[in-house]
Amino acid sequence: MISLINISKKFKDKSIIDKFNLEISKGEFVAITGNSGSGKTTLLNIMGLLEKPNSGDIIINNIKNPNSKQIRILQRDFYGYLFQNYALIENENVENNLKIALKYQKNINHNEKINYALESVGLRKYNKKKIYELSGGEQQRVALARVILKECEVIFADEPTGNLDKKNRDIVFDILKSLNKNGKTIVFVTHDLELSEQADRVIKL
Repeated sequence: MISLINISKKFKDKSIIDKFNLEISKGEFVAITGNSGSGKTTLLNIMGLLEKPNSGDIIINNIKNPNSKQIRILQRDFYGYLFQNYALIENENVENNLKIALKYQKNINHNEKINYALESVGLRKYNKKKIYELSGGEQQRVALARVILKECEVIFADEPTGNLDKKNRDIVFDILKSLNKNGKTIVFVTHDLELSEQADRVIKL
C-alpha cells in the first residue's frame, strides 16, 4: 500500500531522516514514536505527501513518486489527516466545517451523513455549535468526524491526543481503533507509551 525506499530528508545541514525504509500494509494500525526532533512528524508528512524527501522513492498504491496531479487525487480521495491542532475553522459552526469533507461527494444527503458522523464520535446535535465553543476533546472529535465523512483509505494522525486529558484521549483513541477495525489503515505519531503499545506495530525513530 505505502512503501518508502531509502528516504532521506534534511533541514538546512541537519539530517532528519537518512536512507529510511518502511512498508505499510492495508489495514495496519501503526505507531511512530521517538524523542522530540527525531523526525516523527516529518516521516508522517512524507508518507502523507505533505512534504517531499530530498532523496529516495515513495510508492503509494503502485504509483511511484506521484506527480503533483496524482498527489492532489491521493490527498483528496485516499488520505485523511488528523492534526494535533485540529485544523478547524474556529468561527464557523461544526456543520460547515464538516461540509468541507463532502465537497467532492455528489448525489448524497449531506445532512444525513453529517448526523451519522457526529453520532459516531459522540457529538449528536452539535451541528450548529461554533468551534470556539467546544473543548479540545470535542474539537478533535469534530476533526475525526470530518475524516469519517471523507471516506478515505488511510488516516495519518499527528499526536492526535497530545493536547487532551485522559478521558478525551481515550475517547479519541477508541474511535481511531474502531475505524481501524472497520478497515481503515491508520498511522499515528505519539509520545504516549500507553497508546503505542496498542498498535499492531511500532516504528521507533
